[in-house]
Amino acid sequence: MFCTSCGNKLEAEDKFCGQCGKAVRIQPARKPDIEPERIPEKIPKEPILKEPTPYIPPIVSKHIPSGTKWQKAEEKRKAELKVLLEKSAGREVTDSELNESEFWLKQYADLIYRIYQTDQRRQEKLKENPKGFHLEGQGYSCAICGRNVSDLETWYDQHGVKCLICQKAIDDKIIPATAASDKDSWYSVLDFERSFFINRYGVKRLVKEGLLKPRIIPNASGRPHCQIFLIEDQKDVLPPKELTKWPLVRFQKDGQDWYHSEPWIQHANPMEVLKGYKVLDYMQTLKETEIQKTVHDLSFQVPEGAKHIMKVNCIDKTKPEGSNKPKTETSAK
Repeated sequence: MFCTSCGNKLEAEDKFCGQCGKAVRIQPARKPDIEPERIPEKIPKEPILKEPTPYIPPIVSKHIPSGTKWQKAEEKRKAELKVLLEKSAGREVTDSELNESEFWLKQYADLIYRIYQTDQRRQEKLKENPKGFHLEGQGYSCAICGRNVSDLETWYDQHGVKCLICQKAIDDKIIPATAASDKDSWYSVLDFERSFFINRYGVKRLVKEGLLKPRIIPNASGRPHCQIFLIEDQKDVLPPKELTKWPLVRFQKDGQDWYHSEPWIQHANPMEVLKGYKVLDYMQTLKETEIQKTVHDLSFQVPEGAKHIMKVNCIDKTKPEGSNKPKTETSAK
C-alpha cells in the first residue's frame, strides 16, 4: 500500500510514513456484501379436485334379535320349504337336508338371476341393433353347429348365439332363423346316433339314397360346414325329438344314489314309439358298420340337497322289477 499524503510505498506493518511522517490509517478489512435472502414468491396453486369418498355403510351385526319381523319371515319361508320337500320326498326331511336344500335353492336362484340380467342387457342392446350384433368375450358356442366362437366370430339376435357361417346360411335362406332357437325342430348327425343308433356312415347312405333330405350349411370355401335335418322336410320319416329322449335313471352305488341316462329303447317298445314313421323301416335295413353301438357312461352324483330341488325325469332302479313305467316322452302317442 502507499501513503495517502506523499505516495511513499509503505509496508504492511508500518504505522507512520518514513518520508513525511504521516500516520497511517489502518482500514478494516472489507466484508463481502451479503446478498439478501431471496424469499420465493408464493404462486397460488389450483385446488385438486378429489372424488368424494364413497359411502360405506356401517357393518351390521349378523345377530338378529328374536321376535323381529325378518326372523319371523325367514322361519315362515323355511317352514314352507320343508313342507314342499317332504311332499316331494314322501318322508320327513331332516334339518341337515333342509339347510342344504335351502343353500342349493339360493345358489340356483342366484344363477337364474344372473342369467336374467345378462339377457336383459342383450335385449336392451337389441333395441338399438335389431338386426343383431357381436358379443364381447369368449366361451360362446353356436346354437346350430356347436362351434366355439369369440368376439367378432359371434352373432347374436332374437334367436340366440350363432357363428358367422351359420348366420350367413340363415341370411341366404338355406336354413330358417328359428333353427337356432328351436333345436327340437331338427336332427343333427349326433342326434341320429342317440335317437336311432344310426352312425354317420348310415346317415350318409340314407342321404345318398334319397331317404333323408339334409340342409347343408357351406363354409367360406363352399365346402360343407355342417348339415341339419329339419323335421318338416322329413314328414312321416322322423318323429318329434321328444319321443326319443333318454330318461334319467337312479341306481345305488356305495350306498348312495347315483344317476345316469339310458337309451330310451330300454324303457319303451320302439315298434310302438316309432309306429307310423319311416325311420323305423330304415333302422331295419342298417348294415353292421352303420349302427352306433357305443353308449357313453353318463353317470353322475347329485348333491343330497340339490336333488330335492332338481326336477329330474328319473326311473328308480332300486324299486322292484316292472314297477317303473315308460315316461310319456318314450311312449306312443
